[in-house]
Amino acid sequence: MSKKVMFTFLVFSAIWGFIFSSSVAASLGTTPLGMSKDSKILYSSLLPQGWGFFSKSPRDTLLGMHEANEESLKVLFPTMRFENALGLYRKGRSQGVEMGGLSMHIKKEDWTKCDGKSLEECEASANEITIENKTPEPLLCGEYYFTQEEIVPWSYYKYSDSGSEVKEVVRADIKCSNR
Repeated sequence: MSKKVMFTFLVFSAIWGFIFSSSVAASLGTTPLGMSKDSKILYSSLLPQGWGFFSKSPRDTLLGMHEANEESLKVLFPTMRFENALGLYRKGRSQGVEMGGLSMHIKKEDWTKCDGKSLEECEASANEITIENKTPEPLLCGEYYFTQEEIVPWSYYKYSDSGSEVKEVVRADIKCSNR
């Protein structure tokens, strides 16, 4: 490598390293490496996305979906299962997006609480609703249980069968008009 190329590489590395480390420092709370309020405002205006985009709180509830009977189309997510070629088969990803769209039709009062129970115990008390799936090529048709689940903390994971606890459930009859 020529000295000119090496110098250019080092200058750009230093500039980008400074921008990266400054943006990380600006996104942190109170630290010994504190920045002035003006500097934080400057960085948040230059890099508005912040670092929260790259991580999701492990305490957030998860939306789940389970087939209610044999007539329902098979749920293919999570995508990292063997039948999805460990994530290479994309149909499960499409179902996840479709599930998110369908879940927006579930009202807050439709959910039934079921703390401390398994999904099988919650199924009997679940409210039943009907949702029309207007997707052009629907992947989810039939009856399903939508669940709100909390992840079991890793220190208690060995005492859990599934790694998550169902907190709320609703039974949805999904009608597909385009099928």
